[in-house]
Amino acid sequence: MKKTLKKFAAVGLTLTSVVGLVACGSNKESKNQKETVDWASVEKPGKFTVMVDGTVVKETNGAAEFYKYYEELTGLDIEWIRPEHSSYYDSVKNTFASGDLPDVVLLSSDYLANFASNGYLWDMTDAWEQSATKNSGRLTEMADSVMAANVVAGPDGEKALYGFSPTRGNGCCTYIKASALKAAGLDPAKVAEQTMTYDEYYSMLKKIQAASDNKNFVISTSGFVAGGHQGKPEAPYTNYLPEFYQDAQFTFYLDSKTNKYVDGFAQDSMKKAMERLKTAVSDNILDKASQNQSTSDARKKWQSSDKATTSAVFTYWAGTWALNLTNNLPDKTDSLIAIKPIKELGKYIERLAPAWSITYKAYEDGKAEGIFKYFIDTMLDGGDIQMAWQYGAKGTHWDDKAETYTLKGKDGKEGKSYTATEGQFHFLPSPEDPTKLMTKNHVDPLLAIADFGSKEDPGNKVVNPIITDCYKMFNANSEIAKVLPATEVLNNNIVDINTKRLEVLSQVVLGEKSYDEAMADYNKQVGAKVDAVIESLNETVK
Repeated sequence: MKKTLKKFAAVGLTLTSVVGLVACGSNKESKNQKETVDWASVEKPGKFTVMVDGTVVKETNGAAEFYKYYEELTGLDIEWIRPEHSSYYDSVKNTFASGDLPDVVLLSSDYLANFASNGYLWDMTDAWEQSATKNSGRLTEMADSVMAANVVAGPDGEKALYGFSPTRGNGCCTYIKASALKAAGLDPAKVAEQTMTYDEYYSMLKKIQAASDNKNFVISTSGFVAGGHQGKPEAPYTNYLPEFYQDAQFTFYLDSKTNKYVDGFAQDSMKKAMERLKTAVSDNILDKASQNQSTSDARKKWQSSDKATTSAVFTYWAGTWALNLTNNLPDKTDSLIAIKPIKELGKYIERLAPAWSITYKAYEDGKAEGIFKYFIDTMLDGGDIQMAWQYGAKGTHWDDKAETYTLKGKDGKEGKSYTATEGQFHFLPSPEDPTKLMTKNHVDPLLAIADFGSKEDPGNKVVNPIITDCYKMFNANSEIAKVLPATEVLNNNIVDINTKRLEVLSQVVLGEKSYDEAMADYNKQVGAKVDAVIESLNETVK
């Protein structure tokens, strides 16, 4: 079952920015699908490889200690493949192109759909149905919808489960510095409670600008669409500037009224979104440098102590990042609020969760079932292994012994000290940044799709209220993103289409071309490709 990749594009894969991964071979004759096994007799696998990104504690943050602790808990012999987090999917692409596949790989939803449709992944439908986790009674109410997103078309065109997501996907919400609101004469508590219209939201931004030393921008972000600064749009594309996009769709979507796919970028809603963004740049509300910024660049402006260059509003990931952004406020007496989605937006978008997938290589080597049972299925065991995935290595990232532990302070001095009693769960200083305590490992405990059942998660007692309050707001005001079906026509054309979309968006927002001029060029350059993609997508509609 030799696979070769027909086409790779420099832009990389995203939810609809997928490369043409067309397997040349007998995909539909693959026999690694829908086999029922005697689950009780499945044995522990031998050594296998696992490819992961930086959401698993990185090498600089105690990864070696995590690997050792995990091996002690499970007895599994794993070779961990750890590309740089920022270039993870380039490494995935190159690894699959080489043919030297890992046994397990962590994939975003777009890669999952594409690799599954081309026969690179093992169908875990039966394994999940028989799994201890599925039948534990510990699944959360969101578990079914999270796992349903990993049911995608295989090489035979039939849908099956090709990935396991231990958590929800999470999404972005908009944060505002309390100090900026107070300076503008606004009560942060009242702003946090209200659901603003767009006009009210924009009026608030203008008031913040008028009261600020920074007249250059109020909002600074990374790309006019998510990931767009790198030339690699990432789904959900509009989640870093949701108030300006509102109901606009950057890419193709299924029109609920006609039950047909359309090009969201060519709809009137996107034209209006571009007009709002253009106005915001012209008014110095939106930092025009956002076009080429990384997320790191945008965060640095949020935490800048220079009042003439710091941003006051930042849309970023909910939950744990609420605490991270609070800790990085330039004024340590300051705080932030997370606002509810504006009326025209309605809901924040929760991304489709990344998924752990088992490749056909593991199946051919006779390891797929064992890897699922002893690696995948134990991630949420409601015990020590789940603790490791949520919090890291005991003794390195957390502990429950009686001890006093101290953060590192400024200028080499000691920071704040803490004292824990025997049996009290507590985070330890982060190996990567000992000025802060650890917060989590790969599985965010507040997003996990399975709890600890009758036992209490020991970490619950130490989760900062800033995190829990933010998640509470986000969960009540969000909806899960919808996935596009993978088609060969989409795969082969979306890179060119998205490249042109980014160009048009930039030209219009920065005032380099009128909307009509830019869209005329869009239709001339990629219109035929757009039409072909829409036709292929509509063929999937039943």
